[in-house]
Amino acid sequence: MCAGVAMGEDAVLSPGQVVINALAYSLDLKTLDQENQAAEARVQQAKALGLPSIDLEGHAFRYEGLEDSSFGPNSIIPAIDSRYGASIGLTQPLFTGGRISGQKEGARFSRDASALGRQSATADVMLQALSVYWNWSKAYYSVKSSEAAVAWMEAHYADMQVQQNAGLVTENDALSTEVRLEQARLSLENVRGAVRLAQAQITWLTGIEWASNNIPQEAPLPVEQALDLGTDVVTEALSNRLERAARRLELKSAEEQLQVQRAGYYPQLYLTAKYEQARPNMMNIPPQDEWQDDAFAGVAVSWNILDWGLTRSKVAEAGARAEQARIRTRQTDDAIALEARQSRINLEVALRRLSVALRAEDSAKLNLRSASDLWQNGMARHSDVLDARARLTEAEYEVVAARSDVALTRAMLEKAMGTLASSDE
Repeated sequence: MCAGVAMGEDAVLSPGQVVINALAYSLDLKTLDQENQAAEARVQQAKALGLPSIDLEGHAFRYEGLEDSSFGPNSIIPAIDSRYGASIGLTQPLFTGGRISGQKEGARFSRDASALGRQSATADVMLQALSVYWNWSKAYYSVKSSEAAVAWMEAHYADMQVQQNAGLVTENDALSTEVRLEQARLSLENVRGAVRLAQAQITWLTGIEWASNNIPQEAPLPVEQALDLGTDVVTEALSNRLERAARRLELKSAEEQLQVQRAGYYPQLYLTAKYEQARPNMMNIPPQDEWQDDAFAGVAVSWNILDWGLTRSKVAEAGARAEQARIRTRQTDDAIALEARQSRINLEVALRRLSVALRAEDSAKLNLRSASDLWQNGMARHSDVLDARARLTEAEYEVVAARSDVALTRAMLEKAMGTLASSDE
């Protein structure tokens, strides 16, 4: 699948476009959709267990070698070679010790947990798409900086060759410039490779071969601090994160499964009824070679009083599974709290790093201008100029990286706090 605009002018691809297409294409989400359908089907299965079941039966047999039987001189049971019959029966559970109700409740809890898991996975896919997007942006705008550095070095190298031919600079100065030029070219190829890798990842995430003239937007400079320092990120994360609610539903489902297994300790009571037409009808003595009907209704009780520990073992297993679910719930709470704290710290560090990088970029520009002026006036070494240019290139990269990192860490914090799905990005 291909997307994009006609070749020519660059077309900015927004992070929102990448996220939307990643969500639409995600095979992980499609898999979870099928899991949700399976969970809903299990709910319907559990509901059906409590409803009456109606069974139709029929038979037609042909016997050979039968003989008449008698019970005394006046009681003869004739040999009937052909036998036919049809019946309809109804069975309705009346008491199952909580087995059916536990299965229904457990299935509903599992279905709801599955639905929350699907919503939680949406945030994971969104963050994955944003991570790839901002890494693409970082690499793309690093290319711009590296291209500017290479262009400056090429112009400077050409100037150095002219001055070397005129005897104004040494061969060593020209060679050092050439070395720095090749280093700048190598750095440029590295970041170009990073751009292609990021584009390949976006194609993998979205299933779309984007046009080659699609470019990312540059990460915005934050106008103000992105996070209110008074925000209790842990409390908000524990309140919002769907994984936490899903774990609690899974725990309830496991507890219901424990109730299902405990039902094995109790008797099972069923209402049963049946109507039958048969030829001969063996309920009549003596049977006659003609169609006759019969019907009955009653209750049936079954109670397994000795299974050599089978029920007890099933209860023990279900209890252990419920305790596992309880532990996973606590683990999820701890993981959410840690993720929220780490994400907040990462954002604060990224914001401070951006502030320092912007100041460093301004200083590097002044340093290059000063070093160039001093060298042209014979008051500085040529290596000072090359070092100043290298420091400016590095400072420009740090600004690009810091801007992208601020955008990414902000998305990570929103995901950690359970608000990414409702964000504008």
